[in-house]
Amino acid sequence: LRALPDIPAEAQWASFVRNHDELTLDQLSDAERNEVFNAFGPDPGMQLYGRGLRRRLPPMLDGDPDRIRLVYSLMFTLPGTPTIFYGEEIGMGENLDVAGRLAVRTPMQWNEGASAGFSTAHPRDLRRPVTETKGYGPDDVNVRAQRNDPDSLLGWFERVIRIRRDAPEIGWGEWEVVADDGVLAIRFEWGDRILIAVHNLSPEPASLELDLDDAAGVHDLLHSSRHELHGGLLVVDLPGLAHRWLRVEPATDTGSA
Repeated sequence: LRALPDIPAEAQWASFVRNHDELTLDQLSDAERNEVFNAFGPDPGMQLYGRGLRRRLPPMLDGDPDRIRLVYSLMFTLPGTPTIFYGEEIGMGENLDVAGRLAVRTPMQWNEGASAGFSTAHPRDLRRPVTETKGYGPDDVNVRAQRNDPDSLLGWFERVIRIRRDAPEIGWGEWEVVADDGVLAIRFEWGDRILIAVHNLSPEPASLELDLDDAAGVHDLLHSSRHELHGGLLVVDLPGLAHRWLRVEPATDTGSA
């Protein structure tokens, strides 16, 4: 983040976790690339061109909901514009039986069934087969099953997108990294609006102290809770892999969120 070059005022960075191509690792050293392969795609069939992974995120993280949400929370709070590849909002997986980078371009899974609601055609007539990987096929992962479930990944995405749209300081404001030792904290400021995005990148609990002398309080946007300061200091206790979006209330604020 600190190494990013300056860009014109009318331009913006696009942040993404996955897209329609393989996850390319060509900028890494051989040792770094092998470390990533071992963690996220140890089977040679998951790799491509000796430098890429043809996988979607949920299978890469073994379907762990805490890790998946952590990664996407981080994406939504990086400077710039978040970009989502279809199917990410429900946790779709890849189909490694499909050749090359097309493994991640399988039909959108709208509902359960052989053709996933993508088409009324018989599965054999689809341009590309749906994912059949256990735990990620349309009978396990689809929009209809998640649409009315507030605890689903789709429900989480919808809430985060609404909150992100009400946080223009992330896209427009000045930012700085205020912590980067196990816990990553980025402070955004735009006019009188301040937001601090905090992510515990470790599975172990952690605590972070933030000096906010000019604040009346802090509102946790993701958890609808308010935190008081003690002597201008905010102590944030974080379970493993936890993330917080903290809206800082100016000292002149009357207490509204």
